[in-house]
Amino acid sequence: MDDFEKIKEEFLDLKAKIKHHDTLYYTNDKPAVTDAEYDDLRARLVEIEGEFPQLKLIGSVQENVGSEPDSRFKKIQHKKPMLSLDNALNLQDIEKFCAKVKRFLNIDEIELLCELKIDGLSFAITYENGALAYAATRGDGHVGEDITANVATLKDLPKVLNTGDTLEVRGEIYIDRDDFIDLNKDNEFANPRNVAAGSIRQLDPKITASRPLKYCAYSITNCKEETQYEMLRKLKELGFCVSNNIAVVKTIDEIADFYNKIYSSRHSINYDIDGLVYKVNNLKLQERLGSTSRAPRWAIAHKFPAMVAKTKLNKISIQIGRTGVLTPVAELVPVNIGGVLVSRASLHNKNEIERKDIREGDIVIVQRAGDVIPQVIEVDKDSRSAEVQKFVFPSSCPECGSSICKTEGEVALRCMGEFYCKAQLIEKLRHFVSKDAFDIVGLGKKQIEFFYSNGLITQISDVFFLEEKIKDLNFPLETSSGWGKKSINNLFNAIRSRKKIDLHRLIFALGIKFVGQKAAKLLTNYYNLYTNWYSSMKELTIDDLISIDGIGEKTVSSIKSFFSEKHNIEVLNKLISYLKISDSSYNNQNNESELNGKTIVFTGSLLHMTRSEAKAKAESLGAKVSSSLSTKTDYLVIGEKPGSKYKKAVELGVTILDEDKWLLLSSK
Repeated sequence: MDDFEKIKEEFLDLKAKIKHHDTLYYTNDKPAVTDAEYDDLRARLVEIEGEFPQLKLIGSVQENVGSEPDSRFKKIQHKKPMLSLDNALNLQDIEKFCAKVKRFLNIDEIELLCELKIDGLSFAITYENGALAYAATRGDGHVGEDITANVATLKDLPKVLNTGDTLEVRGEIYIDRDDFIDLNKDNEFANPRNVAAGSIRQLDPKITASRPLKYCAYSITNCKEETQYEMLRKLKELGFCVSNNIAVVKTIDEIADFYNKIYSSRHSINYDIDGLVYKVNNLKLQERLGSTSRAPRWAIAHKFPAMVAKTKLNKISIQIGRTGVLTPVAELVPVNIGGVLVSRASLHNKNEIERKDIREGDIVIVQRAGDVIPQVIEVDKDSRSAEVQKFVFPSSCPECGSSICKTEGEVALRCMGEFYCKAQLIEKLRHFVSKDAFDIVGLGKKQIEFFYSNGLITQISDVFFLEEKIKDLNFPLETSSGWGKKSINNLFNAIRSRKKIDLHRLIFALGIKFVGQKAAKLLTNYYNLYTNWYSSMKELTIDDLISIDGIGEKTVSSIKSFFSEKHNIEVLNKLISYLKISDSSYNNQNNESELNGKTIVFTGSLLHMTRSEAKAKAESLGAKVSSSLSTKTDYLVIGEKPGSKYKKAVELGVTILDEDKWLLLSSK
């Protein structure tokens, strides 16, 4: 496959993904990715189309707006397309937008109207001779779903206007955060936007009427006024709900002031907004600017950082992890961050709470990045009330009452009740069956807690004797809530299928403190066989393991502590009686390879194999794969768009291999 065919394949894959996510978001109201992740997909598509314009002949989803209307509803053709908006992520993007508008119009100054970008469902409602005639969703921008009966249930929406004109009003339907919390007591919905969109698409208008929906009107398509500002005033005169958070600006500084004002106070706005919208205020200039097939040239959305928001910290609760660590967790007033409703965030540890002076009742800034657990990064102390008191960390384990200790050199506080603290035992079991350990499908937290509370699984080895134990005790699992014959068979089959396991996965699954996946692989690589590893661990000395590159004193001490406990040895021996430990690919070092003992770092996108495949290949030849560069790095293997690691490798004098040279070297 040549380079163009690979790009074409990626292009088609991106098209399919974007179309899929459009349907999930616009039609099903169940987005599977964050706004930021979706924007990345579209950005990559734009990049490809820029480099290979011939691919546009296949058809670009960049020109699409929304998705096809839901077939359950009648279709309504929009007289004027309901377009999307181009996005700006910073003030530089806004400056470019303004410069482009001025250049297009050949003017030196432009006046913009700033308003909130509400995270809801767009709709258009048409009045004929002053009476409500029909309403539609955006749909694909040209054809929408008929939601007339449902829109008519909206509180404060005029059914008859004090004008005989025929006009179309557009706006956004949403739900307040407080109303969402009341409605979502059973955690049925993901976020307020999904509730609003799902409620307005009900086949039974009575269901729509039962939901606390609100709306905000923002335009009249056949407006007689001269400016966007006057249009909003006209909408208000006609009886429509409009936003009071608007501003007319002429400079970038004025835009920045309005943006900062809204961004810093968005937690006090009782509905979700994901940015601001700037529109050329003069409607005749809007007409001159026109639109592309997807977005108007006279408006742009200035999106907030997708992963940061302000909200109130209601309570600080303490969680106990599998190694006994006490982790404080912020219980928040739910807030939408990047399309995900966040109600809890990490506070890390006691020191972090004290350093940032985080208190129950504070207004806090919460950050969410990718799959990382949301965390409180700052307190808005200007909004702190006098009643808010300093948080007092517990002096004993809140789960089992055991004493708490702090190991020298560590920040974390730990519960000492390792073998009888329910919270620790539950977390150890969850870790044991997790994806990177034994990967047993059907044993989630709920199931583990069920079996633990019934005395069927109280230690990790019990997992593999569960079926036998249930039969011996004649436990009525099939008649228990949440269990049926099929789910029971699926669980037992999943457990049986994990009888054979690689050594590194077994070591990781044991949940020994400081022994993560990397350390487990290093130990496997060094000892080769389970019997070698087990016998060595029982008579371990510090010098034995520090000789392994990547294994430090803390890890050695933790392993010694684990194997010094008679209980752990008994559980492990019982577990091994059931399992077959297979040779691991990490043991198959090729001492004759030029890569044996070399340290390799990979960066950029490889064309002939995935990064994971390349790393596995390197390790099978005896190489050590690292994620960071240093003077000890032997080779940096670069793919497309290598980034900053390439520059650093040049500075350090590290040998750089392109993919062809890497393939040649690794095949010797």
